[in-house]
Amino acid sequence: MKRLIFILTILLSIQSFAQEKYSPVQIAERNKPGTVMIEARFSGTVTAILPQVDEQAARQLVLQIQQQLQQSGQYTKDLFWNMYIKAFCANAPQYIKRGTSQVTKDVNTGMMGSGFIISDDGYVVTNAHVVDENAASTKQIFAQQAFQSFIEEDIQDLEQSMGRKMTKDESDAVIQADGWYYSQNMVVSKIEKQFGVVLGVSGDMGEMRPRMIPASVVTQGEPIPGKDVAILKLGIDHVYPTVKVGDDKEINVGENVYVLGYPGAATFHPLLSQSTISEATLTRGLVSAKKNMKDGWQVLQIDAAITHGNSGGPVFNEEGEVIGLATFGSIDNRGLEIQGLNFVVPVTIVKEFFRKADVTPAMSKVSTMYNEALENYDKAWYKKALKEFKSVKELYSAFPFVDQYISKARKSIDEGKDKSPGGMGWLLYVAIGVAVLGGAAYFLRKKKPAA
Repeated sequence: MKRLIFILTILLSIQSFAQEKYSPVQIAERNKPGTVMIEARFSGTVTAILPQVDEQAARQLVLQIQQQLQQSGQYTKDLFWNMYIKAFCANAPQYIKRGTSQVTKDVNTGMMGSGFIISDDGYVVTNAHVVDENAASTKQIFAQQAFQSFIEEDIQDLEQSMGRKMTKDESDAVIQADGWYYSQNMVVSKIEKQFGVVLGVSGDMGEMRPRMIPASVVTQGEPIPGKDVAILKLGIDHVYPTVKVGDDKEINVGENVYVLGYPGAATFHPLLSQSTISEATLTRGLVSAKKNMKDGWQVLQIDAAITHGNSGGPVFNEEGEVIGLATFGSIDNRGLEIQGLNFVVPVTIVKEFFRKADVTPAMSKVSTMYNEALENYDKAWYKKALKEFKSVKELYSAFPFVDQYISKARKSIDEGKDKSPGGMGWLLYVAIGVAVLGGAAYFLRKKKPAA
């Protein structure tokens, strides 16, 4: 019996060291509960110098476009204006300069991004630029909001000159160009900041609904090209779902990666129910390359789709472990996103901030229980899984998705699909393990060369 126990211990040890690869479905199931939305609210005052058009440079652009169209034989007024606006806005620094008039505006705006919980006491990881009022993306939003009336005046003046309404592409280009100018030529002062983390929780009928928890910044780096990482602390003591932090050192170019987060266009789509806001979106792709930043530290290039709102979200390997943060993408010379060329701040860098914040990432008890229940559910051990899902619900009644799995497990049991081992069934697994180990030992003895 002692020998049997010893062999069983070996089997369990071998199993514990095995790295199990998960399907995309399994990665989403295990990590959606601990993937969260980050909301940042900023209020304050911005002051800027109003812009002026460099008339000489603008006239040169007019002549250049007219010449191009005349040579092509395709000159129309609409085509001229379309080309002029896009060329002007794409190269705004050449045509817009500082004026002499100063204006001050109040601003009250918000940013959103993604993040993930890494400990049962509520520490959260995200990008620094999601919570930094001085980040370029944040200042661009400040500028577009604070100086919206001036931007609208520019659009109206152009439309009057054009003799028609702008297309969406044209007005977007003007907004982008004006936003760039104001963000580069404004001073932000008296800023007040508030941060919140939105978790998905299970409602009375098992549906998902958002819950906002106040949070504070514990430590943060600098937005890209700096080490774009921030650690937040949730302000309410609670039982929290978590994700498992892994290691990026072993990941290779060509391996699969999975991104969870809250892309704005999908999260706040006008046709979708409000209940879907708190459920993260999964995308997948490959590690395309490992690249060095100018300061020498390494980032991962991936082709998984990310966009505004994904910033700070977890990137997983095939074992369902976080290996980095979705951080920044690529844009063309018109300021438009280029998909398939996105970059990840690796966990190696994130761990530097764990040390600064004196934080040790660890799976929470409730997430460990939930993941064990999912393992049994995936084996069709529905009775065992049902018992474990109920234990999760007892510990945290609003744990996301647990009610759905309780219902699905019960239905599978009622339909006779349960394959849970019962009685002495566990001995069968031990016997199989003993047979495998015994056969392997015999094979190795047979192969051993003579002394």
